[in-house]
Amino acid sequence: MKSSRWVALLVAAVLAAAPVCAQVPPPPPPPTEAPPSSGAAPIPQDLLDSLLAPIALYPDELLTQILMASTYPLEVVEAARFVKANPNLKGPALENALKDKSWDPSVLSLTSFPQVLDMMNDKLEWTQRLGDAFLQDEAAVMRTVQSLRMRAQQAGNLQSTPQQQVVVQDRYIYIQPAQPQYVYVPVYNPAVIYGPWWAPAYTPWFWYPPPVWGYPPYYGGALAVGLVWGAAWAISVNNWGWCHPNWHSGSVNININNNNVWVNRPQYRDEYRSNGNWRHDVDHRRGVAYRDTATGERYRPSSGAGVRTRENYRGRDTATRPAGGGGAGNVTRPSQPVASQRPAQPSAAQRPTQPAASQRPAQPATAQRPSEPMAAQRPSAPGTRPSPAYQPESRPQVQHEAQRGAQSRAAMQRPTSNVSRGGGAGAGRASGRGR
Repeated sequence: MKSSRWVALLVAAVLAAAPVCAQVPPPPPPPTEAPPSSGAAPIPQDLLDSLLAPIALYPDELLTQILMASTYPLEVVEAARFVKANPNLKGPALENALKDKSWDPSVLSLTSFPQVLDMMNDKLEWTQRLGDAFLQDEAAVMRTVQSLRMRAQQAGNLQSTPQQQVVVQDRYIYIQPAQPQYVYVPVYNPAVIYGPWWAPAYTPWFWYPPPVWGYPPYYGGALAVGLVWGAAWAISVNNWGWCHPNWHSGSVNININNNNVWVNRPQYRDEYRSNGNWRHDVDHRRGVAYRDTATGERYRPSSGAGVRTRENYRGRDTATRPAGGGGAGNVTRPSQPVASQRPAQPSAAQRPTQPAASQRPAQPATAQRPSEPMAAQRPSAPGTRPSPAYQPESRPQVQHEAQRGAQSRAAMQRPTSNVSRGGGAGAGRASGRGR
């Protein structure tokens, strides 16, 4: 009887605890690892989380524009300076002032969101690293954004508001403007909005816009609240609706069928006529270095014309290159004369004879003769090339040889027992120059 009572109490306790357990959301799934597309070393996932945390909760199309524009950091700087120098240009007046600018459409579109350009220019190193990550593995960046959005939603900090609409469809989280005429850019502290940060070695930065962009004053300290909203930015055909993320394929799609004057420029429009997937344009990179050699070679493939141009610039005769190929180092060197064309060396009979030891004049004693001149000042022996003067900036090996020569000369100047016996041939040999 007692055992059945204990069983009934245990079943009741389990049933009472079941609703409580059901309220705990499961942890977000980790992003699926995939090899980088450029063949370079993969970026750590914690670093990707840190790079994308400040913008992962932006509206989809604005996020897409930032990702594309981050691959052109120099144009971002130019656009940020232009907007800062012309704060009163807005709407059609701004678009008319930009008609002669050759920036990428993503950069041109961001001029309608000056606070975003201000942030990217202020955090320029982050901008370039974000672009490098997007160039290396576009799909990994898109997966990381979804993972961060799921964390923010499970922490209770991502939901629909009067400024934005959050939609969950097919396991993907979409963020869109709640009003079709305006875009609101959220500001939040990544260390708070996603819950306790899980990677202390890669803590994301927190940037609060200046009051000029319509945000309430910030008095310092950690922003403990959720999303903060500033001024609304008007939507136009040129800054909205021409790109969007394809979460299923992990890519960005370009729509050239709208009336966007920047997207419908012939060069840009023709590039995406057959394939709507975004592609990086190296011309808009403006010479900014890539993250690694593999990424650089991917977007800057070497060509034979470029190699020939560099060879001509260096003064090498590439026209004499044999048709069968061969080593590049050998064909670019000036040809050496053959043995039959080299000037004949004088024979032993024609060379000036050296005086015998018995015929040489006696050397004065060390104490009587003047000090030995430096090696660079002494005349060289007949039939030999003059020794080059010692230079302080010479290579270590040359300096080492010069020190050995100085030690040898110092040893020759030391007095010996033969020197004290007077001059003569023997004394000259004892204190000779050590040839």
